[in-house]
Amino acid sequence: MCTSFFWRNSVRRAKSNRAQTTLIRQAVHFFMLSPGALRDGRLDRTRGSVKQTAQVARIRSATERRAKEQAKRIPWPSLAKAVDEYTKWQVFALWVRATADGLHSIPAEVQSEIERLAPATLRALHAKVKSAISHGARPGTVAWEEVICWAEMNVFLAAKRGGWLDALRYFSAMSPHSMKAWSCWEQVDADWRLSPPHQLPALPEWKRMVAAVTRLSNAESPAQHALDVMQDLRKSEWDTLLTNFIHLNAFCQWVELMLDAQKTVSHLLSRELLNRHPGFSLARCGMAPKEAARCLRTWVLKQQFHVAKTARVLAALRFWLRYDPEYAAVRNYASLCRTAWLDTPQKLFPTFDEWKKAADSYSEAD
Repeated sequence: MCTSFFWRNSVRRAKSNRAQTTLIRQAVHFFMLSPGALRDGRLDRTRGSVKQTAQVARIRSATERRAKEQAKRIPWPSLAKAVDEYTKWQVFALWVRATADGLHSIPAEVQSEIERLAPATLRALHAKVKSAISHGARPGTVAWEEVICWAEMNVFLAAKRGGWLDALRYFSAMSPHSMKAWSCWEQVDADWRLSPPHQLPALPEWKRMVAAVTRLSNAESPAQHALDVMQDLRKSEWDTLLTNFIHLNAFCQWVELMLDAQKTVSHLLSRELLNRHPGFSLARCGMAPKEAARCLRTWVLKQQFHVAKTARVLAALRFWLRYDPEYAAVRNYASLCRTAWLDTPQKLFPTFDEWKKAADSYSEAD
């Protein structure tokens, strides 16, 4: 499977600085397909494999920390928009990779799409593909890297110059669309190794193949369980559910922040709770800010998130929440406010809408 293949080859190449950069970049794409395990979760308990697992865990942790730190340099709505676009480029690049490996060349239709989307890369790509084949390597990897590198240097140059390219890669890789794209590529690659295709899929067909994926590379991973829940619901129903869940968590962040700063249930806080969640009372939760916010979240989920009452739906919401740019940004902004308000006591506090608007536009760009 691709996970063990990826790590086996990537770890071997990670001895130079350039190879280490490539390793960390590619590690993002397989971050959740095999969480905490190699060989699709069937890890051999040998001394070498345990050592390799520890290295994988360190790379994962370092990648996540660096990405979330970089995400602070751009307002999250702009990051989210770029993430969607970057993921589309990954889908395209994986199609180029699959077709190049399937035919050991760049088919005419693929050349045409490359010229349309990534002009000026075709000449260099031809030379690198020929070189890879002459050295006994698979040309698809070279083709994929060439397309993605071109996109990063042209379409996503602002991310590179702004210092948030790793954040872009990370949040793209954590998206369901990206996980499905990589799983689709892996399955197609495995099939075509056994039996080369008689006819290659056109780009629109490839996109439909990616969209139709229901099983990820690691069928036992938390990502797969979360994807199963998504597929059990109508797309509109899931999108609304996740959006409301993200908004609820932002509101709970604000409630905790207000209680922490004001040390009491102010008129502002009482009014916001009454308008948004009538029937809820902080009196039943005690005054510990974190406990109160947790109590509010639990109450709202029971009262208003009827479809999310099952454990598996809540687990799926929490899984995708963790890898959402908005969630990371709101948490960071709440932490900044907590520190700033401690240093400089406030006379006037923002409403939730005012605070959320500020969080949505905030960045730590140089």
